[in-house]
Amino acid sequence: MERTHGVETWCAFGRDRRVRRPICSVPPQSAVRASAAHDQTLLVYVLDVYDPWAYAYLPSVCELFQAAAPTVGVEVVNSGRYDGRDISELAASTAAVAASTGAAFGSEFYRLLGMGGVRLDAEHAAAGMIGLLAAGDLPVATVLAEVHREFFIHGRPLDAPGVLRSVGDRLGLDGHAIEVFADTERARELAAEDFAMAVDFDSIGGPVLLASHAGRVFEFDGLGASGARLVDQFRSVLARP
Repeated sequence: MERTHGVETWCAFGRDRRVRRPICSVPPQSAVRASAAHDQTLLVYVLDVYDPWAYAYLPSVCELFQAAAPTVGVEVVNSGRYDGRDISELAASTAAVAASTGAAFGSEFYRLLGMGGVRLDAEHAAAGMIGLLAAGDLPVATVLAEVHREFFIHGRPLDAPGVLRSVGDRLGLDGHAIEVFADTERARELAAEDFAMAVDFDSIGGPVLLASHAGRVFEFDGLGASGARLVDQFRSVLARP
């Protein structure tokens, strides 16, 4: 589906914090065929890392990322959908995700859901994501998968003490420096900018995956779409003049 609002302006000119790097390392023969047009192409993934639906959508998103040409840029925009919510509010969507997608959640995550009383600081998590993505040249999918695993398998929110540092260290980054950055005013400002952008992207209801190409913005199929479907859609986008 092609979008017609002002998103293309944002994608064309970007902001002062842009994470643009190869999406992943893949053999050339397995990548979508590269062309000069890719210089004008950007993938934008809008999500809250605490959203169970984003956790279920990630395998398909990763398949697209792995098929996309290494020169295609990617931007992660944090939506903050669950900012300030009690973790117990994730119970219904978690059950729906497990029933409809077969996504597996860890016992520690279920224990955390049952406890309740835990407020999700999605702003701090967004600041942490910004730090993780900016700290090195890791594939975006690798960072997202590690953050999702920490929360949805091990039941440890990214904003909990020491968790961000641990995730960064496991990814081979400077976890301490990322943790310090996430607590700065600048990191919070960038997270707030993400939240505002997510509203512009109409992404307050769940994860949204977009491609900006040749001055137009295309929205991929959402939850339930297979990775192969997303790859086919991306090829169609690249084929447009």
